[in-house]
Amino acid sequence: MSSPSSAPQGPPIPGASPKRLLGAGGFADIFLYEQRVPRRDVAVKILRPGGTRRDHHRFTTEADLMARLSSHPSIVSVYGAGTVEEERNYLIMEYCPPPHLGKLAASQPLSLTRALEIGIQLAGAVETIHRVGYLHRDIKPASILLTPFGRPVLGDFGIAAPIGLSIEKDEFGGASPPWASPEQQLDRESLTPASDVYALAATIYTLLAGRSPHVDVSGADRNDQLSMIDRVLHRQIPPIGRHDIPEQLERVLATAMAKSPRGRYASAVALARALQQVQTDLCLTITQLDVMEDASGRHTSGNRNQDSTMLRPAVTVDPDGPTGTVPAAHRHDDAATTFAPRRVKAQPAGSASASSALRPGSALPSQDDEAEVTRDDPGSKETEAGLRRRRRPSGRAVAVTVVGTAVMVCLSAIGVWSVL
Repeated sequence: MSSPSSAPQGPPIPGASPKRLLGAGGFADIFLYEQRVPRRDVAVKILRPGGTRRDHHRFTTEADLMARLSSHPSIVSVYGAGTVEEERNYLIMEYCPPPHLGKLAASQPLSLTRALEIGIQLAGAVETIHRVGYLHRDIKPASILLTPFGRPVLGDFGIAAPIGLSIEKDEFGGASPPWASPEQQLDRESLTPASDVYALAATIYTLLAGRSPHVDVSGADRNDQLSMIDRVLHRQIPPIGRHDIPEQLERVLATAMAKSPRGRYASAVALARALQQVQTDLCLTITQLDVMEDASGRHTSGNRNQDSTMLRPAVTVDPDGPTGTVPAAHRHDDAATTFAPRRVKAQPAGSASASSALRPGSALPSQDDEAEVTRDDPGSKETEAGLRRRRRPSGRAVAVTVVGTAVMVCLSAIGVWSVL
């Protein structure tokens, strides 16, 4: 263990003062700084001295992607960037006090309610990353921090790469064996969003079990890297081993961690819907899912403004929609679904929509209300005429009325004649 005097010291950056080292990554160190205006603690990631050209490119790619996505509530916010002495890049981010979720889960596995909530919130972040054309590729509990308000945020975009990047052009390869997908471990093919879906499910599993799904707890096997990779490639996911975990959730996580990418959920949204369905069936509050909507397909006219934004925030995927429990190979591509840019209040499964059924105790519309609705509806002349016809007395009713009146007149005349 290095002494405090030998620990790296944060270099001076404009408008902030270094306080202490927070951690170290593959090619950069993270320090706690105090920003002067506005006054607050911030986390600053700084490239180490002597970084290669590849390291600079990698750092810039991470900074650009995080800045593009930092408005998402479950992605670490970026405040600024710059360069210090020796052409070292730095990135100023929001400070999330330790520990990260990896340490929290190792000391005390999370409750079922909390793990489901975090899983759905992170699924929104992962789906948003995919919708801008990137893969995170390093989703794990240690990459997830908690804000002072308890909101999980995803960080560590150091090996993020474009979707479909060929193996030959991949400069940022890497994996965390306890959570990475089989195809990422083998490094023989281009990765798809299904790889991040696998890592997210493995992370949720870890939050509940306090260990990776590929760690052997029986003592019958070793837990070195080679043994763990062998289990990733050839063994089934073991049960979490908690009495409060429903079998439905075990199936959802096992599906998301299928050996073949085609056997998993096609998107992070599909996984989130399956988790929301678990919440619904357990009568838990349904967690909101925040995603970025791809609105490019909505414009069919060639007159669309060229300056219009192609991505806009659309939040809350309806939990009463498809749960995505069918593997990707046997259903439509859920990632292609276009979501309306509005908030949809989550309802428990099976609840009636206000537009499809009357609430108990509500009044039926009167004839006047019906006529008013009809008059307000353009092109409803035929309907209005039909209402008038229904209100007009029928021929039979008129005949009965006339006959009754005639009888009464005759009886009255007979009575008067008798008196005379």
